[in-house]
Amino acid sequence: MALPDQVLASSLLPPNAQSSEMALEAAMRADIDIAQVGNLWNPDSCPAELLPFLAWGLAIARWDPQWTEAERRTAIWDAIPFHRRKGTRAIVREVLDRFNPLLEIVEWFEANPRQPVHTFEVRMPANLIPPSFLSAETAAAIIRDVASVKPARSHFTFVQYLEAQAMGYLSGAAMTATSIRLDLAADHDDDDRWDNYLQTEQGEPIVREDQAFMEVL
Repeated sequence: MALPDQVLASSLLPPNAQSSEMALEAAMRADIDIAQVGNLWNPDSCPAELLPFLAWGLAIARWDPQWTEAERRTAIWDAIPFHRRKGTRAIVREVLDRFNPLLEIVEWFEANPRQPVHTFEVRMPANLIPPSFLSAETAAAIIRDVASVKPARSHFTFVQYLEAQAMGYLSGAAMTATSIRLDLAADHDDDDRWDNYLQTEQGEPIVREDQAFMEVL
């Protein structure tokens, strides 16, 4: 039996209805099939073309459009455990290992002399990692990815250094070191047009396979 127009024109929900209940009612009124909603939030059953939107919904910090479908689903499955590990040394180590396992973490109390509290350095030993590794793009990516997972109260510096064993009668065990510190600053663009695009937590637009920015639905 068809409902009267006056019933369809008003909500049937009580005044204290939750936003999720109101959203469901709105979808039903618009005759939207909500049977697949559960599948959309499942990394295994979500359609491949919607995986970037699911990744955005789970605030995945790193998303590569060049990943295979299997790699995308794996990254989404790891999103929640990844967020639980954020703010720990272990997750910073995990991020650095993606670039090069020889990158080092030196916390303030491990440095000699000690550094200010709640600071740490990401060090690149130039005698172990070739200079060709550290392009401007790689350095920026390391700083961006570490900044997205480090403890919120901690500050860090990316350092490239060279250690050489000094050989001689009087300094057989002496170590000399040279450091190059990289200080990068990010500019913030307040243009309202960026509100039309999906972005990562760091404000970077998510790019589709065709290199176009992904728009908000």
